[in-house]
Amino acid sequence: MDMIKLSGVRKVYRTRQIETRALDNVNIQVPEGQFVAIMGPSGCGKSTLLNIMGLLDGPTAGSVEIAGIRADALKDLAMARFRNENLGFVFQSFYLIPQLNVLQNVMVPLQYRGDMSASQRRELAAEALHRVGLDARLRHYPRQLSGGQSQRVAIARAIVGNPKIILADEPTGNLDSRMGQDIMDLLHGLNQREGRTIVMVTHNERQAKAADRIIRFFDGRQVQ
Repeated sequence: MDMIKLSGVRKVYRTRQIETRALDNVNIQVPEGQFVAIMGPSGCGKSTLLNIMGLLDGPTAGSVEIAGIRADALKDLAMARFRNENLGFVFQSFYLIPQLNVLQNVMVPLQYRGDMSASQRRELAAEALHRVGLDARLRHYPRQLSGGQSQRVAIARAIVGNPKIILADEPTGNLDSRMGQDIMDLLHGLNQREGRTIVMVTHNERQAKAADRIIRFFDGRQVQ
């Protein structure tokens, strides 16, 4: 089964004087359980592609199917619910909320699960933090964490809702090489042991070669 399927996707940004084609006729299929690395120079459309896969942005043309559902055609509320239940996001800059402790940060995606009690949310968040090796940091705040620990919290937040797909945008970009490798080992474990489908944007050729497949982009187009 294709967990992600993009067909004829184009993305165009227009101002009064200029038209920028960020993606041009992109066709991608990502089977369930595959780890895909997306590579290319800055400005080639990688992050735009990830945002469209993650339903954070919509295509100008073409279609986006996630887990067999034509996701880009969903209404706003249904799309938000679908995104919350099926997709987990990991970003280069972590995006932890400084006023919340580690446990509360990981609970954030579960706030939108109306059928879940507060105790259930806490239990799932603590379990996710255990899986990334941060049992001892539940009551710490983001300012008390290293970069590697912050990214582990971000990964726990991404997996707490048991999503089918993890989308990672330069997840090791703000980390030194040792911490970066720790994060890559964690992502590979989620892929190989738990069968998560992972799509990762990276500039790191060595990390990309450890994926099942590399998709390269240049000027908004897939290249061989």
